[in-house]
Amino acid sequence: MTDSLTLIIVGILAAVAAFFKLRFSDKNQSQHFNLPKNKVAKVAREISDKEFQENLKAIKEDLEGDSPADDLASRGNTRRR
Repeated sequence: MTDSLTLIIVGILAAVAAFFKLRFSDKNQSQHFNLPKNKVAKVAREISDKEFQENLKAIKEDLEGDSPADDLASRGNTRRR
């Protein structure tokens, strides 16, 4: 009697564990976080990327100039204001 009761309890616990594993698996979680395409976010990302590339290009130009330290310092000071 005790052996069959133990087997029933183990079976129930295994079923509950399998249910939670399937319910909260990584595969299912990735589907919950697939957000719809947002045109505003896409445009903002493109603008941000463009500004980043422009700033990076300007910094590279500052590094190649006659006095890189002064050029970078002036860029940092104007950005701080």
